[in-house]
Amino acid sequence: MCARAGRGACALRSAIKIKMQNELRELQDEFANSGWRIKQISYAPDGKPVVVGFENWPGYVAVFSMFGFLIGIGLAFYLHNSILIFFISIPSLLISFAAVATKNHLIKKGWMFIDARCVDREVRKGNGRNGTIWASRILCEFEHDGTLIQCTPSVHWSTWRSEVSAQQFLNSKIDPNGGCTLRVNPKNLREANLSDRRIK
Repeated sequence: MCARAGRGACALRSAIKIKMQNELRELQDEFANSGWRIKQISYAPDGKPVVVGFENWPGYVAVFSMFGFLIGIGLAFYLHNSILIFFISIPSLLISFAAVATKNHLIKKGWMFIDARCVDREVRKGNGRNGTIWASRILCEFEHDGTLIQCTPSVHWSTWRSEVSAQQFLNSKIDPNGGCTLRVNPKNLREANLSDRRIK
């Protein structure tokens, strides 16, 4: 295709693609770090946007099920028949939730547990749909094959109704001296989740 279009056209397409990827990544980083003191360490390669949803077959099922949910809503309004929501939208939504859970399980099946140290943590107030929420971010480091890795692992159940609840949750996962356990993607060591403490 490049030979037919010419090297110049291929080079231009490639440059445009790289520029769009860089701009999307910059937007993602700006959105992720807005209002935070601790800056997120993205697990995506430099200059590449974070893409979620198509890692395996359940990811495709989840995405297409969401289309089914939207189609059901649209048909219900267009045909003035709300029963379609129960026959199309709700089953599609449930399938999507199940597919996301399956996708995450399959992705993390081969992940390893690593002892790490939390070197910084932050809890901040924000606005949710039902009022004030509290979110957390932590900065961790661990050694792997002689290399020091820093990451900002995902903290599941990362929003709470009070600052006290957020701090209590982190205290239940992180020792007073900062010791913690991360579940880490062996193929991308910056992609990690805070896990229950596992002491050897």
